[in-house]
Amino acid sequence: MNGKNKGILRILSLLIVTEMLALSLTSCKGSADVRAVRASSVNITEAAYSARSNHVSSDGNLIYVAKSGLLELYFDSVTYSVAIKDTSTDKFWYSLPKADISDTECHASVVSLCVSKGSETYYLNSQDNSVAFSTASFKPINNGVSITYDMAPDSETANKSFESLTDKDVYVSVTAVFTLSDGAFYGKINCSNILVSKGYTVENIDFMTYFGSSENSGENDFLFVPDNCGALVKTGVADDKFTEERSYDIYGANAALGSSESAQALFPCFGVKSGDNAFAAIILGGECLASVRAQRRNGAGTFNRVSARFNITDTCSDPDGSGRKYTGITYAGDINICYRFLSGKNADYFGIASACREVLIRQSVLSTEILAPSEHIPLVVSVQGAATKRGAHSYKKLSTFEQTQELLEGLKAKSINSITLRYCGMLGGADTQDAISDASVIRSLGSKKDFEALSQYTKTQKFNMYLDIAVLSSNKRNSSDEARTAYGAKTPYSVTGNYELFGRGRKPAMNALTVSDISDSLVSFLTNTEKYNFDGYCINDAGRVLYSDYSGDDYTRSGAASAIRTQTAVLSNNHKIMIAKGNFCMLFNADAVVDLPRDTYYEQNDGYVQIPFAEMVLHGIVNYTLEPINLEADTKAALLRSLEYGALPSFEWVCTKVGDEVFDAQFYYQDQLATAAEYYAIADEALGDLADARITAHYKVQNGVYCTEFNNSTLLYLNYNEEPVTVNSITVPAQSCIRAN
Repeated sequence: MNGKNKGILRILSLLIVTEMLALSLTSCKGSADVRAVRASSVNITEAAYSARSNHVSSDGNLIYVAKSGLLELYFDSVTYSVAIKDTSTDKFWYSLPKADISDTECHASVVSLCVSKGSETYYLNSQDNSVAFSTASFKPINNGVSITYDMAPDSETANKSFESLTDKDVYVSVTAVFTLSDGAFYGKINCSNILVSKGYTVENIDFMTYFGSSENSGENDFLFVPDNCGALVKTGVADDKFTEERSYDIYGANAALGSSESAQALFPCFGVKSGDNAFAAIILGGECLASVRAQRRNGAGTFNRVSARFNITDTCSDPDGSGRKYTGITYAGDINICYRFLSGKNADYFGIASACREVLIRQSVLSTEILAPSEHIPLVVSVQGAATKRGAHSYKKLSTFEQTQELLEGLKAKSINSITLRYCGMLGGADTQDAISDASVIRSLGSKKDFEALSQYTKTQKFNMYLDIAVLSSNKRNSSDEARTAYGAKTPYSVTGNYELFGRGRKPAMNALTVSDISDSLVSFLTNTEKYNFDGYCINDAGRVLYSDYSGDDYTRSGAASAIRTQTAVLSNNHKIMIAKGNFCMLFNADAVVDLPRDTYYEQNDGYVQIPFAEMVLHGIVNYTLEPINLEADTKAALLRSLEYGALPSFEWVCTKVGDEVFDAQFYYQDQLATAAEYYAIADEALGDLADARITAHYKVQNGVYCTEFNNSTLLYLNYNEEPVTVNSITVPAQSCIRAN
């Protein structure tokens, strides 16, 4: 696709996203209605367990509702749940466990939620607090069914009309809509239609928690979870470390609500494999408020299951220990989960990845554009210009413009003819950057003439140069453009850096910026740097952090994501965009992604296995790298992992020795040029002409040996062992990669 057409598409996409933003803010933007209550002694009321028959589904109770493609939707007339039949294999997927499970007690439900008022907290669910009280109702709709659960702690309150409720009544009415469309199954809750008794707030909703759950698993069965770039919970393999429910925050923890001990999920997807069948679940509505929850069966009453929880109301406690609890904006948009079903050879995680990719493209989360074919891959080099010392504008120069050009010339001399340069630490504040509205080029890195020489060299060599920028964070203090938490404090922005050495523990603190000011800030930034020409911008924070903002024009995370995506899209006009870390909500306009995580958050073992799920979705759409090779203890293994995951080789360097033995060994480029050239040659031979290809399969061949397949019949065999191995008559040397076509 030529540059003119690509520019037109980006302008059109910007207009579409702008319209989506307006709709999003209608449902997500708050009215500064933040309440504080003293909740030092919280009283919690759990749902009283009702009859087991309310929690399990029976085939004898199923009523046919609708059909689409190979799927049929059924309604359980006793439990007011649903089931899906895949007619290609006659496999049923139930939203509640089957009645013939061995457990004598089952606590499954279709909907469960937390509702609170002051220090009172109630946990209600569709089965014990509605079905058991005969207050669930349903009605057929076009190609589906709508089920309403009127929930309360007791039958008398549950059976009241909403108009007759008193201030003391605890009551929530939730309507779930289940439909089939285009061969997929959708579960949806419109949060604006939730009815809750006066003074009470629904904090979170668990939806379809037990859909596809199981007691027993085959050898190859798994739960797919979004741990960083993806992982499998192999339910047919014992894992004594996975004993409690694990959580995966979509797009990371909400910094406005405090820290989290959950994994960060880069994408809003999860799935299940059961025998010869599987499903992919893609969260289409409310994804910015969601966390994926996974549980292994580990005793009576538990199941292998994976699902989503939606934190529809920002709720947090003041960290000062005062006991104050703050309740902020409640999301008023849709919760929407799309389920795609797979069977046979497609019922594996690469089939799940393919289904997710298709849906995410259709929903404009990812671009419809495919990378152009190429003969060679670029080497991606991040160069740190400067690092702050103890003050925001006290610097340690690490890579001047002139030195950076010398670095590129050194790589060119090693026969590396395709390079993508990410110039970091060039703006005021360096690694603790000034607010983007005030950021200007650090003068000590060189003159304008020096920069023009660097720029001209990259253009002559047909290299790409990106300026690394922070758009959501800054080192400013006591500023009106800082984002605020629900309790009025500055929203912290914390990321582990590689240049703490120079601050000696006293680097400036970083804080998040007001979402509503980003657009004006970017305009100021472009004006301040208009004399410096770059091929593109690398946004180093928006791909790793997302937060609610209570600084005045209040935003939920969903509203903030739409605003940030729209406002930063302006940078893509006539420029390429690179995103660090890779939260999918920021990738629609991206040309490249850097620093995808190499490892999972939770410890890996035979029962918890890392997979290149994000990479399988992204390959062919954008170029991407894993975290830099030279920062790993075993650089050869790091190279092999990059090749296995279809990632470009990347390094992070400085051009000045600083006198610290450990730092210089990791970061000083001169001592690594030969290794970089060797690794690049290996990577280019393996991946050079695969930019537009898709990864179609990835699997373990034997211990320490893996295979990645592409849709053009290319196979990569990776041997991590210290001895050669033979696979399909192909000998793969120790710690090497062999390509087969």
